[in-house]
Amino acid sequence: MIYYFSGLGNTKYVAQTIAESIGEEKYFIPDADPIEQIFSGSSLGFLFPIYSWGIPEIVMEFIHALPEDFIQEVKNRNTPVWMVCTCGDETGNAPEMLKDCLAKRELELKASWSVIMPNTYVLLPGFDVDSPEVEKQKLENSIIAVKAIAEKIKKGAWEWNLHRGSFPGLRTKVIYPLFKRWGISTKKWHFSPACVKCGKCVKSCPVKNISLGSAGPIWGDNCLSCLACYHNCPYHAVEYGKITCKKGQYLFPGVDAIRRKL
Repeated sequence: MIYYFSGLGNTKYVAQTIAESIGEEKYFIPDADPIEQIFSGSSLGFLFPIYSWGIPEIVMEFIHALPEDFIQEVKNRNTPVWMVCTCGDETGNAPEMLKDCLAKRELELKASWSVIMPNTYVLLPGFDVDSPEVEKQKLENSIIAVKAIAEKIKKGAWEWNLHRGSFPGLRTKVIYPLFKRWGISTKKWHFSPACVKCGKCVKSCPVKNISLGSAGPIWGDNCLSCLACYHNCPYHAVEYGKITCKKGQYLFPGVDAIRRKL
């Protein structure tokens, strides 16, 4: 079984590719009620993007909420548990966060991989999307990386192969908590006069946190800072304070496009 979270499509592509390769079913975490989950399959995988050198809270909450019968079945079958994360450049010690989360459910994380994908975070000074050349190269490289990971999962060649970056412990233990406390604010999201109320921001939100009012989109309190609303706006009308007005946008080209090597 594969459980994944994806805001912009990068991790969805990785999950879909690996699921097809190893013959496992995949489930989108926001749509999967943890209480109703029944374990099946030969392995258990969790896939997610890295947010500020940490793990999206929705993934951790999902694991904590899985029923004891599910966990016991995984343990009884001696099922290998693994993870794949996508990142713009670095993972920090985010895999250790998942390892600790699973350990609280008495599960062992057997393997951990990261796949570098295009940068998408634009909410701080100095952060922006990649150039078209870098974006294209990262997507092309991901084809090889994901295929290699799928082969290792099929063979049971468990390993930890990650792009941790510099000072991984510091970034995950210090910067990530600050991100959770101050970096996810629904109050700063707004729409500019360029908004035509097309509703794409509403449809793109993976946790259904946006509704469309008479004047334009309205953000609720369940924001994950995935930036799907921002990047999917065709008019660049979704803004976060003043920081995003001159930032770029990233649109996932689609699984078929990547498989054609763009």
